[in-house]
Amino acid sequence: MENAFIGIAIAFLAFLIWRLKVSSTTVPVKKETFVLPPHVTLRPLPLLTDAELLLYNLIRLAVEDHYLVFARVPLWSVVSVEAEGKARSQVLRQIALKQLDFVLVHPGTKAAEQVVLLEEDFPPQPHELTRRRDVQSVLQAAGITLTTLKPHTSYTVPQLAQLLGVEDGE
Repeated sequence: MENAFIGIAIAFLAFLIWRLKVSSTTVPVKKETFVLPPHVTLRPLPLLTDAELLLYNLIRLAVEDHYLVFARVPLWSVVSVEAEGKARSQVLRQIALKQLDFVLVHPGTKAAEQVVLLEEDFPPQPHELTRRRDVQSVLQAAGITLTTLKPHTSYTVPQLAQLLGVEDGE
């Protein structure tokens, strides 16, 4: 009888602990409202340089009947990472801060079909080579075409249309 009472008491305590643990994880966590510290000043930052803006406008003219053009898009927003657990987290962590210069989005499917990266004329730094290689491998795995352009090179609209595969013959 005494053993049964102890067993019931232990089972009841285990149930209470389990119940408290489950209820504490399901209660929404209240987050404090973001307040800017008093000595911090924020100002708008230009999204593109003059050369990048010129290239953006030329790309937009070259693909206007085929794609929507977006600038400075995070890599993670153009791919769906389908994996579970640590593998998904690892991939997302690897691509988290990588940014794409221009993304060409098909207006019907609303999916990125092409990405344009800008490559400077001078030799890139090692971290830039690593970033470029990571971006290239992710885009290739997702089936998204990558085109590299030099921002300080003069392109015509027909040249860009040809480079991006949207010539009038298609």
